[in-house]
Amino acid sequence: MVKKYLELKSMSENPKSSEEQTEKKVPSTKKRFSVKEAEALGYYDFMSYLGVLYYHIGGLTSSKKLAELCQIDSTKKILMVGCGTGFSACYLARKIGCEVVGIDIAELSIEEAKERAKRQGVSDKAKFRVGDTYALPFKAGTFDAVITEFVSQFLDRERAFKEFSRVLKPGAYVGINEMYREKGIPAKAAEEIAQAEKKFIEITGLPFSLSSPEEWKEELERSGLKDVKVRMCKPSQHLQEIKNMAEAMGGTWIFVKYLIDLILKMVKYSLLSRKIRYRFKRLGEGKKILLRKKSTSKYVGYVLATGRKYL
Repeated sequence: MVKKYLELKSMSENPKSSEEQTEKKVPSTKKRFSVKEAEALGYYDFMSYLGVLYYHIGGLTSSKKLAELCQIDSTKKILMVGCGTGFSACYLARKIGCEVVGIDIAELSIEEAKERAKRQGVSDKAKFRVGDTYALPFKAGTFDAVITEFVSQFLDRERAFKEFSRVLKPGAYVGINEMYREKGIPAKAAEEIAQAEKKFIEITGLPFSLSSPEEWKEELERSGLKDVKVRMCKPSQHLQEIKNMAEAMGGTWIFVKYLIDLILKMVKYSLLSRKIRYRFKRLGEGKKILLRKKSTSKYVGYVLATGRKYL
């Protein structure tokens, strides 16, 4: 998921007002779902309902680094495809000052993203809408960068990357933060990783397979992008990422309250629903193989890959 790009001392070096450092108190309009209603939700809608902040294994450390690689600054307008609940998008809008548009197919995710932007005081810079990756509702040449975080894994990448390129300005970037598996790994490890991929397919209902860094590079180049660069990364230290998240949410106490609420929701639905309990079990099994088991996780990581559009 990697070098430590975020400086912990950034808050003291760049002091902000209390309004900028904490989430504003905006009344939540989130619906409370019964167990049956929760069971009927798609995987990502359900995770959005629980309050999961993001899915990419590199966390905010990788989000900030990818923005740097795409040369994003306060003058730029970026598109985040598969933005989820808008955590990364709002983080970049607040941290960098850029204009961010986020799209996602999950309606609950978009609702939460809009609320998050209001709470964090960035609704003027971070906008969200339901949208189709393969038919982006934007004119050609609109954006300075198009970014995905643990989203291109699930896409028909030939179609998606060409559509990303269409909405880019000349010289602008596609930047992806996606998982990889190394080539030429032992057969036993390859078999276990394939089992993990099947578990993710089962619980998400989406295609899922880990490409090698070389394959990511080839696919970006096939879409017509130039100057393609692929950087192999490993997950950052958990403690460091927790500190990053606490800072992004406005402080340790806000983060702790969020974490307690998330855990309580997960426990509640796990106890009340066999179907949801099974989902969590399969998710845990897949994550263990890819991220924690030494014999397999050493062959898995994430890429920060970029390519530029030239006429």
